[in-house]
Amino acid sequence: MVSQGPTETQAVPGDTEIERFAGLAYAIRHRIASPRPGNHASRSPGSLGRFAGLRAMSDDADLRRLDLRASLSDPFGVLWIRQHAQDAAGTVTLLVDCSGSMGFRGSVSRHAVALSLAAGLARAVLRGGDRVAVVAGRGDEDPAPILQPTRRASAPAEIAAALAELAPSGRGCRALIEAARELPTKPGLVFLISDFQWPLEEAEALLGVLALHDVRPVVLGDPAADEPDGRFGLVHLHDLETGARAIALMRQSLVATWRRRAEAHRAELGRLFSRTGCLPVFVDGQIDVDSLFEGLVSGVGRA
Repeated sequence: MVSQGPTETQAVPGDTEIERFAGLAYAIRHRIASPRPGNHASRSPGSLGRFAGLRAMSDDADLRRLDLRASLSDPFGVLWIRQHAQDAAGTVTLLVDCSGSMGFRGSVSRHAVALSLAAGLARAVLRGGDRVAVVAGRGDEDPAPILQPTRRASAPAEIAAALAELAPSGRGCRALIEAARELPTKPGLVFLISDFQWPLEEAEALLGVLALHDVRPVVLGDPAADEPDGRFGLVHLHDLETGARAIALMRQSLVATWRRRAEAHRAELGRLFSRTGCLPVFVDGQIDVDSLFEGLVSGVGRA
């Protein structure tokens, strides 16, 4: 990973930038349990929503839900009441990788992209009537809780400001694994925002801890990282995860090797996501909100 100097405090995106994400649509694949009406399929009974079957009438039955056809056709004269599962609101958790490699600055600042994504997704979550929670993880440090589950309208701005002050550092994803272990046991939706520049076994361990939830990895890429400038000459290399530094002679053969490794890593990630049932979205460079929307709706996409 090529470094262009230490990461500075990021600029906080304004309301106009955050508002671009307001129309994003998403769905929680698991049926949730919540007394609050919302937009997601649930197991919670209600007077409206998805038809969930019939039950014999009891003393507390709502006669407005009487199913005349089923009752009239019952050979034993049993009266049947229609049951419905009311769509409910849920909680969406954003796990934001702030390990050292997220400090990379190529065609874009990777940390700035993550910051904008987190704030924008929070805006979309609130517009959808759900609660949003955010936890950041800096490598092997302790998790950094950014926001407890809330529906506050100011949440996107709070998230952006808090993440802007959190400089990427550390190695690996131990902090995110610890954060994942602290999540509620009720299934929910988790957006995992990262460049996924961890050893594959660490990424697999993290997804294993999150297996109970509907996980949507948002993979941040950058052409400047995957295919560096191939002009001949000496270059200074800095591994932002480990802190290791080196000097290399840049040449076309090295660029080709670099590209092959990047492609192999992404292919391995794709196979890992398939094995774990995750639906990833790939963001290459700047965020294209329309492509992000399509990726969230279709299940796999590029933004």
